[in-house]
Amino acid sequence: MLAQTGKSSEEQHTIVIQELDKLKHEIEVEKDDEPNWGKHNRNGTFDGTHADYCVFTDFWASVLVDYEKISKSNAKQLSQHIRLGIPFSLRGMMWQLFSGSKDDALEEQYRELLNETSTHEKLIQRDLARTFPGHDYFKERGGDGQEGLFNVVKAYSLYDPEVGYCQGLAFVVGPLLLNMPDEEAFCVLVQLMGKYGLRGHFTPQMEQLHRRLYQFEQLLLEKLPRIHRYLDEQGIRSTMYASQWFMTLFAYKFPLELVFRIFDIILAEGIDSIFQFALAVLQSNEKVILSLEFEALLDFLKNGLFAEYQNDDRRLVQDACAISINPRKLKQYGRQHDTLIVKEQQMNEREESLRQSNREMMETIKRLEISLQKLQEEHQHVAAQVITSKVELAQLDASNSELRKTNAELRRQIDTLPAEIESQWRTEFDELCQQNSDLVQKNSALEDSLMTQEGVVIDLKMRYAECENEKEALQCQLNELKKII
Repeated sequence: MLAQTGKSSEEQHTIVIQELDKLKHEIEVEKDDEPNWGKHNRNGTFDGTHADYCVFTDFWASVLVDYEKISKSNAKQLSQHIRLGIPFSLRGMMWQLFSGSKDDALEEQYRELLNETSTHEKLIQRDLARTFPGHDYFKERGGDGQEGLFNVVKAYSLYDPEVGYCQGLAFVVGPLLLNMPDEEAFCVLVQLMGKYGLRGHFTPQMEQLHRRLYQFEQLLLEKLPRIHRYLDEQGIRSTMYASQWFMTLFAYKFPLELVFRIFDIILAEGIDSIFQFALAVLQSNEKVILSLEFEALLDFLKNGLFAEYQNDDRRLVQDACAISINPRKLKQYGRQHDTLIVKEQQMNEREESLRQSNREMMETIKRLEISLQKLQEEHQHVAAQVITSKVELAQLDASNSELRKTNAELRRQIDTLPAEIESQWRTEFDELCQQNSDLVQKNSALEDSLMTQEGVVIDLKMRYAECENEKEALQCQLNELKKII
């Protein structure tokens, strides 16, 4: 396989020309022994007469030498040859010519990106084992295939940060790596994402994917109304089975022989060819589809449609190319989708505005409810106070009545009090006067008695002094007697 030789595209180009010349020479030598030369076979080689084969090899050699000229001057013949099958050894170079991907500066940028670190590396590594797990080139952990997938997908995640990494992208890269070196696969991927509009399948909102799914639904209704009606009755929408077709260009489940042929047509004729393949696989399986119920039908749509073309990829291309899609109508469906999206956005904006108004009203209602609750609490408090006040007022009325009675009694007592006080005062005054007179008399008697007692005290003091003098004289005598003794 040329993709795994590690040679540059220019070297591969030279090798292919040499190989074609060698094949032509071998056919001239062995033409009598070569059976059944009449058509391209499904591997992209050629079965036909010696003369036909020379035309075949000369044509592809001329395409490689001057693709731009052939694509303009002999576009119909080029399309016929592509639909019959590109020689396998030329496929990688033809894909690059179709896409116009050759870009030395971009290849250099790719090599620089490999030295950088992507935030998506762990996620990419996790998905590698699930990408073409049955293919020899990709199934070995850490092998060339997985390394190539990792490098290209990682580099693109750095090249286009908005897309970053999205599951399914590796399935687009896989078929490219099977036909060309990784730096060239990266350049073709950039073209597929940009020029062919595949990028909109992997952006966060997947706008282009939703647009194409809507276009596909309308084409299905137009081209295969019975299938569309039956799927609708079963509750199956295109988003449930066709998303993986459009995101991976059928590489997720379809055999690679079919995928290569689908890539041939898409890269040569444009991304809208994917609708023809999608309709073709449904059309060829219409009888089976109409016989299945929901779960079995959905599983068949995801995993069984390709069996019809398992060993006949040329018929798949023929069936797809036989389905005519009016570009104007396809654009019209796209505009319808865009209009619906605008209306949906407007409705969403209105809904959001209503939700915002509703939230504001709910906040207002909540505030009013809180205010009402406070007012109710205040009302209850005031009502309780009123009841308490009424009870207190009744009590005060009763107390006031008692006070009135007491006041009347006091007034009556006050009115009679002066005479009583005067009578009582006079009686008490007379008594006090009598007592005072008695006290005066007693005081006079006491004064007389006091004077008598004072005389007695004076006499006693005189006698005491005399006794003291006698005591001192006797003491002196006693002391003298003690001395004599």
